[in-house]
Amino acid sequence: MVKKRVNNEYIYRINSAIDYIELNLESELNLEKVSEIANFSPFHFHRIFSALTNETINNFITRKRIEKISSSLLRGTDDTISELASKYGFNSQAAFARSFKKFYGISATEFMNRSSRYSKICKTDSNNGKKEPVFDNYICNVNNLLNWIKMNAKVEVKEMPELNLAYIRHVGEFHLIGKVYEELFRWAGPKGLLNFPETKTVSVYHDDPGVTAIEKVRQSAAITVPEGTKTDSNVGTLKVPKGKYAVGRFEIDEKSFEQAWSGMCVWIAENGYTATDGYHYELYQNDHTTHPERKFILDICIPVQ
Repeated sequence: MVKKRVNNEYIYRINSAIDYIELNLESELNLEKVSEIANFSPFHFHRIFSALTNETINNFITRKRIEKISSSLLRGTDDTISELASKYGFNSQAAFARSFKKFYGISATEFMNRSSRYSKICKTDSNNGKKEPVFDNYICNVNNLLNWIKMNAKVEVKEMPELNLAYIRHVGEFHLIGKVYEELFRWAGPKGLLNFPETKTVSVYHDDPGVTAIEKVRQSAAITVPEGTKTDSNVGTLKVPKGKYAVGRFEIDEKSFEQAWSGMCVWIAENGYTATDGYHYELYQNDHTTHPERKFILDICIPVQ
C-alpha cells in the first residue's frame, strides 16, 4: 500500500509538470523550473519523468511544440512557419527543420502544402511501426457529414462557464478511459463529491489525435467539483476557463464519437469559425448505462473565435 501511494504521488506531481509545460510552450522551459513545479530535484525529476512517460523531458517538450505547430498548420494560420518556430522556442530554422522532419518524415512546408482543413495523418508504416504522414481526405463527402450533424445534433456557439475539475489522466486508446473513470469515482464517492445530476462527468482532450500518435494521446477523466476541493493520491485539479465555444448536443452510441467530433470540426469551418487553442472537452448529461439504448447524451465543446 505504501508503494502504491508513493507511485500515485509521483504520477500527480509529473502530471502537474506536464500541465505546466502545456500552458507555457511559448516560454523558456528548463529542467530546473519544470522540476521545481513537480517538487523534485532536477537530478531525480528527469529520471522519474522518463520512467513514467517512456519519454525524456526534452523530447516531450520538443514533441509538444512540434505538435502545436502542426495543429496550427492543419487548422490554418496567418503566422508563417518561421514565425511559428520562433514563437514555440526554436532558436534557429535549422533546428526546427531537423526536429519537424524527425517527427513527421517531411518538411513543415511539405506538411502545410499537403494539408487542407479536412486532412489528417492516418497511416502507420508497416515496416517500422512509426507514424508516417499520409494525407488522406478527412471526410469523403462533407455534405453527408453535415447532414448527419443536422439530423443528430443541435450545434450553437455560446459562452461556456468555467469548470473546476478533479481528474485522473489517461494516456492511450480512447475506449480504455472507462477504467480510469471507475478509479476516479472510487476516490470521489467517499468524499461526497458524486452528487448527480449536479456533478457532471467531463472528458478533457489534451492532444490532437491528428498529429499525436494514439499511444501518446492524453485525456483527463474528470468530474466537476467545488472550487478549492483538495485532492490526493494521483488525482489532480484542473480549471477549464470560461469562453466562447461551439457546443454540439448529441445522443449517440459509442461507435459514433469519431463521427460526432469530425462533424463538429466540419461545422465550425463551414460556419465561418476557427477552432482555437484551449481545452476541447465532452460534457456528459447522463449515465449511459441507464439509457434504454445505452446511448450517451453529451455536449462536445470546442473553443472558437
